[in-house]
Order: sequence, then C-alpha cells, then structure tokens
Amino acid sequence: MDTVMSWSEIEETFNGEWALIEDPECNPALQVVRGKVIFHSKERSAVHDKFMELRPFHHAILYAGEFPKDLDFALSPILLPDAEPGTPQ
Repeated sequence: MDTVMSWSEIEETFNGEWALIEDPECNPALQVVRGKVIFHSKERSAVHDKFMELRPFHHAILYAGEFPKDLDFALSPILLPDAEPGTPQ
C-alpha cells in the first residue's frame, strides 16, 4: 500500500479497522487529513505489533469509522523521553 489516501478514503476502505498511517498530514487542529496506510487490522494489538516491527518515525494509529458502542478503551498520557511522571509537559 504505497498510495497516499485522504482520511475519507481511509475511513471508507478500512471501516471498522485500526490503521497504521505513515507520514500523516494533519490540519491545524491536528486531525489526520491524508497519509499512507502501511498496515490495518480489526485488532488493535495486531496494529501495535506491526508498529513495533516497522517503527515508522512519523505515524498515526487511528480507528477508521465509528467506535462500536460496546468497545471499551482507555486513554493514556504520552511521556516525553526526558519528562518525569507527574510533571507538567
């Protein structure tokens, strides 16, 4: 998959799946508007495993479509390499 796709194309093509997007282009609100999908799966863990294998420098991992009502997930903070837990970033 070497084609750059718009977010609407990604949502349509990979609806209901997680997508690993390389070199995403974002709008001023930091929403992905286009990028190259390098892996996709219904399983978030499979996308994470592929991310760990490929280690793309600029990337986004996003769910294409609407979250199922029974899906549980948690948000976690991103710590910068030189940040200490509990300190503002």
